[in-house]
Amino acid sequence: MINYIPEIYQSSLPGGLNLIGMEYDRVPWVSLTFMVKRGAETDPPGKAGAADWAAEFLTLGTARRNQLELATDIESRGAALKARGGFDAVMVSLEGLAEDFPQLMATMAEIVQTPGFPEEEFPLLKERRRAELTHLLDEPREMANIRFLKLFFGDAPYGHPAQGTLESVAVLELKDLQDFYRREFSPRAASLVVVGMVEAAQVEPEAARNFGAWTGGGSPSPTYLAAPEKLCAPGIYLWDRPELTQSEIRMGHLGLPRSHPDFFALKLVNYILGGGGFSSRLMTRIRSDLGLTYGIRSQFHFRRAPGPFVVSTFTPAAKTAQVVKEITRVMTEVERDGVTPQELAEAQSYHVGHFPLGLETPQGLARQLLSVDLYDLGRDYLKKYCDEIRTVTLETAAQAAQIHLRPESLVTLVMGPASQCAAALQELGPVTFIQES
Repeated sequence: MINYIPEIYQSSLPGGLNLIGMEYDRVPWVSLTFMVKRGAETDPPGKAGAADWAAEFLTLGTARRNQLELATDIESRGAALKARGGFDAVMVSLEGLAEDFPQLMATMAEIVQTPGFPEEEFPLLKERRRAELTHLLDEPREMANIRFLKLFFGDAPYGHPAQGTLESVAVLELKDLQDFYRREFSPRAASLVVVGMVEAAQVEPEAARNFGAWTGGGSPSPTYLAAPEKLCAPGIYLWDRPELTQSEIRMGHLGLPRSHPDFFALKLVNYILGGGGFSSRLMTRIRSDLGLTYGIRSQFHFRRAPGPFVVSTFTPAAKTAQVVKEITRVMTEVERDGVTPQELAEAQSYHVGHFPLGLETPQGLARQLLSVDLYDLGRDYLKKYCDEIRTVTLETAAQAAQIHLRPESLVTLVMGPASQCAAALQELGPVTFIQES
């Protein structure tokens, strides 16, 4: 049990907005985050990036003030405004001095409730996003990440990058951003999180004054919860990139939703498998013992609906098949045999010791509260977290590994020169060649 975590207060405003807060008295700072519980999973088909672009567009001016006026006011207070759209949620954050809290709350309400959507800013946003995405074409690791999601999920909601694609840049219009805002920005599917040196007795009336009468637009999209009906078939898929000297390798299968009761056990299992840096089995086997890579990691992307489990690494092209084989072997060992007492103790020690680091600032506490609220983890989650980690046993860890690690179901994407790796990969099983897209 962690006793020094401040108490969470919570209330519902008349329009339906959920207010969550925590008093933090170490620094005279306050963090405000408005969260809409819909994100990139609601992007229309072919228009990846709509949610994320809409989030950024909120920072480019309101009905009352243009971008320069808004930015000048925020910067004059030493405050900072950010917005982003990810899977499951869009976040608008504003932080600054606690003494400016009333003004910060009013500014947040202005941004969220009365965005300007200035037409003259859209071409600039489009060019900026095109340049950013074009830059990714020079980053094999990012391209492999994007291509794996598209291969694995297809047209399902998690099958595209939240920031969009070069294809979607060409077709996204200002209306798509406005439609996302009008559809999803509703107090009935949103929360306002306030953490800082401001008492709850001040936060609640200010929130009611600025957000209480807001009713938002129409009905938000249904919450995305179910796994896709159709996923990529297990097997090896080769994306021939003859100009590369190394292969980027992504291997994965469908994971779990954040709400799954095996979350804590699997978090520890994944730390041991490939999430624990140099102490993980994948790093020990493939880097330290065999010298086949400089880095490898595994990760469960826990989201509201089941997200992907992915192992990511790179290796000299001639060693590709050997790395794929070793990853499968290590996963099979953990699935079959579980983990050792020492591995479990070290994983528990890391997570218990690392947890307080995320609670040292208003921003860190706000991130925790946003997760608690988005995934309905319960108001006692932060105080119970370390106990939940400590109560995972060898038996429950082994059971989680046996159920949720599925080496026989791996979808393997290799992005590299086929001339150097295809023949060896075909010795492992059938290889499907995929086209660049």
